[in-house]
Amino acid sequence: MLKSIKSNGVTAVLDHDDFNKRIRVVRYDGAIEKALPDIVAAAKEEDAEKIIVYTKQHDEAVLAKHLFVPEGFLKGYYLGHSACLMVRYLTEKRRQTDSYIEEQETIEALYRTAPHHHSETIPVFTMRKAETNDMYQLSMLYKKVFRTYPTPVFDPAYIEKTMNENTMYYLMFDHDRLISAASADSNPGLGHAEITDCAVLPEYRGRSLTSLLIEALEKEMAEKDIFHVFSLARAASFGMNAVLYHSGYQYGGRLINNCYIAEGLENMNIWCKHL
Repeated sequence: MLKSIKSNGVTAVLDHDDFNKRIRVVRYDGAIEKALPDIVAAAKEEDAEKIIVYTKQHDEAVLAKHLFVPEGFLKGYYLGHSACLMVRYLTEKRRQTDSYIEEQETIEALYRTAPHHHSETIPVFTMRKAETNDMYQLSMLYKKVFRTYPTPVFDPAYIEKTMNENTMYYLMFDHDRLISAASADSNPGLGHAEITDCAVLPEYRGRSLTSLLIEALEKEMAEKDIFHVFSLARAASFGMNAVLYHSGYQYGGRLINNCYIAEGLENMNIWCKHL
């Protein structure tokens, strides 16, 4: 849940994410150091396990002073200027991961793969922008693909709400059957968009469907003068990381135990691209 706060002359937008047991400061204006004590106190009161601040470059040292550490960066997040994702853990368990080196090796293996070019035409399959009445099919697709998801995409009403705000979905059909989807959650005020909610039915994987959907979303974003896009991919998923890498995205770090998705609490890789 996004909430705007004013504290000691600082204006900030916080995401109080109870499901993922975290607080994200996704935007702020002013001297963030003055608001940090209140933010940390609120996080502890809510039993949050992690705080993430989308930090402006000149504030990185300030966050470090308050026990935040960098886990990655987002190019172009603040109207073309990068944001450093500075985090502070409030429980020891949330900080620990036993798959870090294995996930490093996955990225190294990915860098060794040959460039992949998808086919320009895919027979039978049809791609189009989603409409409001697609929300039921979309929610069913996400239920089939994911056991757990960090946002309420299993709820058609939530999907409809995002459509009415700044999220655009693209869909892929095999005749009348929805087989794949992806979305772009844009922030026109900050000039960026997140490519997210990517899903493909298991029997249709390996056909570059997600790449095609992302390409269509990128074109839509560029037409809206949004030229900085990013995406978070499960660090355990070679396939989704490969899609982003071969779509021209640059690796930007890893968020440890970032959110509940698929099998549980997972690390998420950051990928960025300038269109």
